[in-house]
Amino acid sequence: MARAAEQRALRTPGFPTAFGVLLRMQLARARRSWRQYLIVSSAMPSGIVILLRAMTADPPRALALQVIAGNVVLSVAITAIAMLAQQVAWMRQNRTFDYYHTLPVGNGAVILAILVAYLLFAVPGMAVVLLVGAMDYGTHVALSVGLVPAVLLTGVALSGIGALIGMQARDGELAGLVGNLVMMAVLFLGIIPQAHLPVAMRVVADLLPSTYGVRLLLLLLSGGASPGAWLIDGGILVLFAAGLFLLVERLSYRIG
Repeated sequence: MARAAEQRALRTPGFPTAFGVLLRMQLARARRSWRQYLIVSSAMPSGIVILLRAMTADPPRALALQVIAGNVVLSVAITAIAMLAQQVAWMRQNRTFDYYHTLPVGNGAVILAILVAYLLFAVPGMAVVLLVGAMDYGTHVALSVGLVPAVLLTGVALSGIGALIGMQARDGELAGLVGNLVMMAVLFLGIIPQAHLPVAMRVVADLLPSTYGVRLLLLLLSGGASPGAWLIDGGILVLFAAGLFLLVERLSYRIG
């Protein structure tokens, strides 16, 4: 009995190893589809930035940064919500999770690898939006290492929403429809300052992790992020990301 347990322990890789292998499996898809992800995650947000700039004459810097930050988060939402929801629904329909459950890896590593892969697919689009926004509005954008954890937390939280939609939707078409509706909510509630929203819409905005991601990115891009902002908005993003990750992990066990 003890020897059998030792052999199973030797055959079962640790979480970092399993996660690395599964992430490489997911990223292997990018060899043939990275161009589509780049176009999709950058064209729409960049177009919205250019359109809003054309409609406003000499906008203040605060408004320019709000538009840029909102569209950076939209770039993440396109892949992390809309496209991931369809992919997870397809995986569920084709019983792909059954295959993963036969591997000697934890379910958490599988789910996290899928979420992180789709977040990485959005990175080129975010860079394009930042570049287009700064050039078109002619405003200074403060770049700092704080952008990395802020985008990571926002992306994992939004990916959790996309995966949750894919887990619950009847099929890929419905998952895509619901994902696009949530993505549009992220767009409109992200580029409009919360103080200008009706009270009912403010309540909806408070329920979306993208609101706190936009708020944190706005402070970082303006160079005014403080430890208090990180504690509040960053802490809320951590709660969203952890809660959605655990929920999706539990649902994937039920599906498998």
